[in-house]
Amino acid sequence: MSSTNPDNEYEALIHIIRRLGDRYPAVEDDVVLEIVAEELERFDGARLRDYVPLLVERRLRERLRSAHAA
Repeated sequence: MSSTNPDNEYEALIHIIRRLGDRYPAVEDDVVLEIVAEELERFDGARLRDYVPLLVERRLRERLRSAHAA
């Protein structure tokens, strides 16, 4: 499992969760996982899955920043 070249969507999401969990240690893991699940649900019907982890990461970062800034 490589963080720079994940084999699949699941691996990419695991790396995103770990990386952003380290970046925002004050945010509980359950909160990060809940946001990821919500964002994944938005892309549930997407046929092209290659970009889903990137899009989920972008929305996760935005949501964590706004929650962390509040």
